[in-house]
Amino acid sequence: MQHLTAKPIRTTNRNSSDYVRNGVPFKNSNGQLFGRWESPYLYAVYSYGPHWPLFVWADGEWFENEDRYSPTTSKHRTQSHPRVETAKVSRTWLRTMIANPNRIKKEAA
Repeated sequence: MQHLTAKPIRTTNRNSSDYVRNGVPFKNSNGQLFGRWESPYLYAVYSYGPHWPLFVWADGEWFENEDRYSPTTSKHRTQSHPRVETAKVSRTWLRTMIANPNRIKKEAA
C-alpha cells in the first residue's frame, strides 16, 4: 500500500471498501465515514470521527475494531471492510496505535 496525500475522494458507503483496501483517502457524502493516512505507515478508517476507528492498516497488516457498535456504525463497518483477513482488537488498542504512528516501522523491502 502506498502513502497517499491526495484530497479525500467523496464516495458512497457502498463503494468505500475499494478505497479502504487500496489506502485511498475518502469520505462519504456526509463526512461521517472516512479514511485517511495518519503517518506514512498507518492508514485508518473512522466512523463518526477519530474517537471510533473501524480499521487500521499498519505496516502490511489490517486491524479491525471488535467492540460493539451503533446500528449505523455497524453498517459503516460492513460497507467499508477491506475484504481481507483482519486481526480483531479493541477500540482502545486501535486508538493507542493511531496515537503513536511513529512507532510503526516499515518492513525492509
